[in-house]
Amino acid sequence: MESLHTFLRRTLTTFILVLGLAAGTAPIRAAAPRPAASPTPNPTPETGIVTLALLGDLNLGRGVHPNKETFTYLKPILESADLAMGNLESPLTTKAVTTKSPYALCTDPEKAEFLYEAGFDLLSVANNHYIDCGLSGYRETLATIKQNDMDAIPADFVTITREVNGVKLAFLAVNATWKFDRAGLLKAIDAAQSNGNVVVVSVHWGDEYFAQPSRFQKTLAKQMAEAGASLIWGHHPHVLQPVEWIDIPCDSRDTTKICRQTLVLYSLGNALFDQYGLPDTRRSALALVQMDKNGVQAFHAIPFVIDEPRSRLVAADDDTAKKILERLRPK
Repeated sequence: MESLHTFLRRTLTTFILVLGLAAGTAPIRAAAPRPAASPTPNPTPETGIVTLALLGDLNLGRGVHPNKETFTYLKPILESADLAMGNLESPLTTKAVTTKSPYALCTDPEKAEFLYEAGFDLLSVANNHYIDCGLSGYRETLATIKQNDMDAIPADFVTITREVNGVKLAFLAVNATWKFDRAGLLKAIDAAQSNGNVVVVSVHWGDEYFAQPSRFQKTLAKQMAEAGASLIWGHHPHVLQPVEWIDIPCDSRDTTKICRQTLVLYSLGNALFDQYGLPDTRRSALALVQMDKNGVQAFHAIPFVIDEPRSRLVAADDDTAKKILERLRPK
């Protein structure tokens, strides 16, 4: 199988987006500057580079019928990344629906096979659908994910750790569409960062179908960044929202010297869903994030669209790709 580098050069060169720090001033191909206090090291087994491939909301139920073709377009990237991740909205369970909402997304556990075959490693399950089939359905979902050689990032601040290429990573997840323990979340982030981990937080938040992050999202993002999160991976609005870099000063009394930065992906939109009303719900992007022990080093966005009738992901044409990349640009 061809390498990730070869795949990107062959098919996606014109669609790569690397976002800089200053909104409105960074050219579309500008690389994100490193904080001056943390020079980029040469990758070694001790200080290597980790590549994460992240997607937004995944629904395998209701009107979605995953098949062997569903993830073919993105499979080379998902498989070549060190860790491929998505937000799983559909509980993988045989249990009966318990939610009173008409939008239950529970589906056959056997569909987990399509995620594993596509190359997924980690699935966040902290969202507003995780107990559509009750707590027993949630527990079955966790077991199903594990049985298919993937890991779940649970809904209760349980830290999932991985060490890849000498980089220690900690993953946490929160469903912020419901009442949650904000202090507990920030404490968990701080604890993970204090243990020498680069912290990635999956957060389900924001207003559905809104193209801009809310004040709540921005406030919580800043708090999580200050607590020690290096990457904040958002989903739930079902449409793309801008990307932002948050500067963390070395000293709160002197904000001119920046010690680290946090990359915030406010919403990666739908990765696979059966929403037909708005074109934006079918336009999406895969975030390819490179990290080392100091945090995020680079971000690339790879546009794609959802072909709902065939339940598959396909390449975006040039015009659509431009619209997708523009939606991700900081405002």
